[in-house]
Amino acid sequence: MEALAKANLLCDQLGMDTISTGGVIGWAMESYERGVLTDEDTGGVPLTFGNPEALLKMIEKIAHREGLGDLLAEGVKRAAEKLNKGSEEWAVHVKGQEPPAYDVRGIKGMGLGFMVSHRGACHLKSGVYALELTGKFWRFEGVDRFSAKNKGREIKEMEDFMAVYDTLGVCKFSRGIYLLQNYRELLEANLGISLGEEELLRVGERLNNMKRVINLRQGITWKDDSLPRRIKTLPIPEGPSKGSYITEEEEEEMRRDYYRARGWREDGTVPEEKLKELGVI
Repeated sequence: MEALAKANLLCDQLGMDTISTGGVIGWAMESYERGVLTDEDTGGVPLTFGNPEALLKMIEKIAHREGLGDLLAEGVKRAAEKLNKGSEEWAVHVKGQEPPAYDVRGIKGMGLGFMVSHRGACHLKSGVYALELTGKFWRFEGVDRFSAKNKGREIKEMEDFMAVYDTLGVCKFSRGIYLLQNYRELLEANLGISLGEEELLRVGERLNNMKRVINLRQGITWKDDSLPRRIKTLPIPEGPSKGSYITEEEEEEMRRDYYRARGWREDGTVPEEKLKELGVI
């Protein structure tokens, strides 16, 4: 626990994201334990899981791009591509973004949220863990986190809802306190603007469609709306979610369901009619 607290402090002081730093060091530790990275690569640091000294040393090396840290500073995706040697097999990321604490093999809606997020494996894009882990939130109830069925509308609406938080600059930890009707009152009091719940969600929908168009312009396609192979082949070994994982078929089913909910084409592109409907063009 002391080492984790120190690692967190170091990341804060050095201006590094704790999620991505932990993800890339975890990848490096597995690569070391598999013999893909050697003591020569690590500068003599025994990069094994459970070694707090190695963890802290590697954070410093990444920050200053020293030795192996220069490779790890590129993130899991680029590091695995550069190292090669089969290490892409255990490089867990979506669109180059290392995932946060949620194991989506047992939270399948969150898996879809990671897949279609514009910036990769991000929990804040949809915030759907708040719904999936409790089974109910906002306008949803009876949600089964182990099911891949009917996740498209769930993720679409949660993304639009969370985009309203982003637009207003409100902390998402307040989601259990402030819902959309509260923002209507706040906007009226502060700006004299009156927007109902559906109007606010329309703002979020517009933003998410614009972001999709930007990603498409940059060459990101439906093929990038995908989960790491490990999530689709390796079941959770123990605990309340034991045996759960997301199959290839479930991944495709959820992706198609999401595209339909968004009114996009089957290949994930945005029709001109949708952009006109939203007032984007």
